[in-house]
Amino acid sequence: MNAINRPAALQGNTISHRSLKNRVWQLPEISEGEVIKLVANGANALTAPILAARGMDAEDIAHFLAPTIKELLPNPNFFLDMDAGADRIAEAIIQGEKIAIWSDYDVDGATSAATMGRFLQDCGLEFDLYIPDRIEEGYGPNAKGLLSLQAMGNTLIIVLDSGTTAFEPLEAAHDAGLDVVVIDHHAAEEELPKANAVINPNRVDQEKGYGHLCAAGMTFIMCVALSLRLRRIAFFDGKDGRVEHAPDLMSYLDLVALGTICDVVPLITLNRAFVLRGLPYLSERNLPGVAALAAVAECTEEISAQDCGFRLGPRINAAGRIGTSDAGARLLLEKDHDEAVRMAQELNDLNVQRKEMERACTEEALHQVPEDFIPGETRRIAVAITDAHEGVVGISAARLKEALDAPAFVLAPTPEGELKGSGRSVSGFDLGAAIIKARKAGLITKGGGHGMAGGVTMRKDQVEGFIEFMNAEINVSDYARTGVVSKADNSIAINKATIGLVDACQSLAPFGMGNPTPRFVIPAVLLSDILIMKEKHIRLTFENPKLGPAGPRLEAPIWNAVGTPFGTAIMELKGQIVDCLGALEKNEWNGRTKLQVKVEDLRLSI
Repeated sequence: MNAINRPAALQGNTISHRSLKNRVWQLPEISEGEVIKLVANGANALTAPILAARGMDAEDIAHFLAPTIKELLPNPNFFLDMDAGADRIAEAIIQGEKIAIWSDYDVDGATSAATMGRFLQDCGLEFDLYIPDRIEEGYGPNAKGLLSLQAMGNTLIIVLDSGTTAFEPLEAAHDAGLDVVVIDHHAAEEELPKANAVINPNRVDQEKGYGHLCAAGMTFIMCVALSLRLRRIAFFDGKDGRVEHAPDLMSYLDLVALGTICDVVPLITLNRAFVLRGLPYLSERNLPGVAALAAVAECTEEISAQDCGFRLGPRINAAGRIGTSDAGARLLLEKDHDEAVRMAQELNDLNVQRKEMERACTEEALHQVPEDFIPGETRRIAVAITDAHEGVVGISAARLKEALDAPAFVLAPTPEGELKGSGRSVSGFDLGAAIIKARKAGLITKGGGHGMAGGVTMRKDQVEGFIEFMNAEINVSDYARTGVVSKADNSIAINKATIGLVDACQSLAPFGMGNPTPRFVIPAVLLSDILIMKEKHIRLTFENPKLGPAGPRLEAPIWNAVGTPFGTAIMELKGQIVDCLGALEKNEWNGRTKLQVKVEDLRLSI
């Protein structure tokens, strides 16, 4: 791989205070008074400096540590068009109309579809499920699919996790007399498509405050609005063939939590409450599909946020990427245990295939990066065109972004002769907004997304202009000024790195976007030993430089680092005094618990 050079911090004899990854580390300024206030209001003394670093107000501690949905859930009619949308869906339920659910093929789409589907089933209705094929139909509603649902007798389509910018398809549905309610969260434009309702916390005209919610969260809020309406008219009275009991909305939080975690939205305020309340429901495995998926994914008894993001989510996504687009949603809706086991195994097999395809795609993409692209230092877009299945280009784009510390796109040719792909961004550059501007400027055929990710379709002759446009957008962004900034929560001496601190930090979980795992700078430690394990992993040993082996020691395994630029640079630091940036974690093995650090970056100490 010629694309990635040795980090500038170690080039020649020049040693800068930038790190091995060419990043600047940022430590917060914390006042002792802020920490004392937080402790007085219930924060643990070990975690109070972390909370202070993250701007936590003392009066918000209780809401953060023990958030409740009751207190944080807004009145549904806070959202524009919610009343119109809920009224139309409630009318369809009451009248027994035929309803179809249209959703996306990722985890957020699958969990949104399953959440709305469960609500309709709990109201005594069945429905048609339509999730467009990634290859044949692409993302979002299309006129042909919508009109085919109308031909099947559906009078109402509920579009989830897409639709906000589906102008032509929804106009075709409107002209055909088909009612459509959109529930979405993606970036919007000032103009909205023709629909009975477009409910989206990121509408341009929507009062701000809930733009961090994913589609699954917004779908849950719609279910709350629907339940209120149906309860008011005593719909759940068991008369005239109606159901006797109102849906248990809280039980839906298992899927809402799964969708929220896997869509990588900020785990703050209401999202945090969704996840904290939903994970116990998920761990109960009440749904046959969840139980079967957790089994093949080898999840622990208590399903964690990490299990959702790295075990359950990828298997659901595998269906939409390289399999049948609706397989994930149908598994979550499946009521038969044996059938759920069969479906979960199919998703597991697809995920194995997906991993191999993604590995090959990523390798090809990395080889296309120009020689002069220095990770962390070069501030421009990275674009690779690969002969890969378009279902894996998004993951490869994420890998490319991680390798280069720069916004990255991976594109693949379509049967129509165009290029279609995904992009991933870094902090300080709003990728979704830039994509929408490019589409409005006629530089690409299709495109949209949010701050950290997006999708595009373009002709081959548009690639050069698209790259120039994106680089111009990068040049005026915060990312161009600062690069990727590594933010730490605190600086602690090696003797302060303890298992007790790790345990205390668990009160701040779940961790994810907007609430990352606490990261610490451990300054001025001796990198006393470097061990290569199984020819591909590295294990570092840090010591107090004054006490040596007689003092505290901290081990740091770095997986798959041998041969990478980061791993190669580390090898030259043995015996040096370094600063380490990383997260502390417990390594539990054979009944023993050992503290270790998950290294994010290193730099020479000055």
